[in-house]
Amino acid sequence: MKKNWVAIILFSVPAFFPLTSLAAESSSLFAQANAKYAAGDFKAAASLYQEIVDSKEATAAVYYNLGNADLRLGKKGLALICYERALKVSPRDKDLRWNLNVLRTALPDRIEEGDVNFVVSFLRKTVGFVTVDELGLLLAAALGLLAGLAILRFFLPSSRLWTRPLRGLLWVLVVTSAILFLFKWTRIRDPRVVVLQGQVYAHYGPSDKETKAFLLHEGAEGRVMDESKGWYYILLKNKNTGWIPKESCEVV
Repeated sequence: MKKNWVAIILFSVPAFFPLTSLAAESSSLFAQANAKYAAGDFKAAASLYQEIVDSKEATAAVYYNLGNADLRLGKKGLALICYERALKVSPRDKDLRWNLNVLRTALPDRIEEGDVNFVVSFLRKTVGFVTVDELGLLLAAALGLLAGLAILRFFLPSSRLWTRPLRGLLWVLVVTSAILFLFKWTRIRDPRVVVLQGQVYAHYGPSDKETKAFLLHEGAEGRVMDESKGWYYILLKNKNTGWIPKESCEVV
């Protein structure tokens, strides 16, 4: 009953980003895909959105709408991947985050993470709303301002007294942005995969002959820690590890 309720909510959310988010998207293919979606031809819409993705011109809006189309077609794993890819580009979009969170509640596997301390939890929430490029720009700007201030203090010694508070603030900004950047980088350093098959067993080794470790279902996510021919070694949020076939999943 709960899953039906979740599905109703998912299908009732806006199908597209606001028009202001699509202003930079001039592709006629995108307009055709939107028209197909609006007409209820989700398979055709998904195919057209995928063409844009394959052409390497996909925006967050394209991934978002492709995710909605895949969800209408019952492909929860693919929808999750699309939402995640859109989130990389547009991490502060509320509709996108809402869709992603509700979709996860409809997935079979509820893989919960162990207890984390307040600092780690705060850092995760903070970096979740910015991209690694944005943090990199913030760090570069802070270092540039600090360097400029150092030059000013060198050539104008009389400025050292009144620039001391500003110097302290810039150092705080540098250290803070550096910590956030490194934390964000460690979270995206290892690629993540999403299971696309209805179910797949993780094994203790990269072979079907190895002992089965646990069972995963469509939509399950894991970080890739290693790979072998045709296999990924993944780490789940609950710290379980195992090898799954590459053909059973896709990298986000």
